Amino acid sequence: MPSDNYLENKKTIQTESVQEAMTSEENIELENTEFENLAPTTKMVYAHRITLVGYWGLIFLIPIWNIWWYPSELYSNKSITLFLLFPLIFPMFGLLKGKAYTHAWSGFIAVIYICHGLATLITAFNEIIPIILEVVFASMFLFGGMYFARWRGEQLGLQLPKKK
Repeated sequence: MPSDNYLENKKTIQTESVQEAMTSEENIELENTEFENLAPTTKMVYAHRITLVGYWGLIFLIPIWNIWWYPSELYSNKSITLFLLFPLIFPMFGLLKGKAYTHAWSGFIAVIYICHGLATLITAFNEIIPIILEVVFASMFLFGGMYFARWRGEQLGLQLPKKK
């Protein structure tokens, strides 16, 4: 009859082999589920709010700018407005839910509006007020999202793999 020590060692070996059999993806999933319920820190909440102020500022500014303040005489104002608002549709739900990944990639969209504002500054200097507002809102959208993604990623343990 095997001893108790032998049975304990056998259980330990079986447990270790089961854990080793799990793929790295399953380990990552288990790790992420542990951290998803962590509450965001105060600085993350501020960064998220700054991102949303910049995001919604752009959504409200673009139609006001193109339809009421400075309507175009050459082009359809509604078409221009829809064309400029279209990229802002994609990150909406992820931003509202506070997803770090959405905050990270939506910065690319914010850069479009920074470039648009700076290009418009050169071509239509008479529209200086909405240009400044667009650059400010887009910068808030970019930097707020960038810092939120950074801090939330650190909290959740999401990192890029390091080169060896």
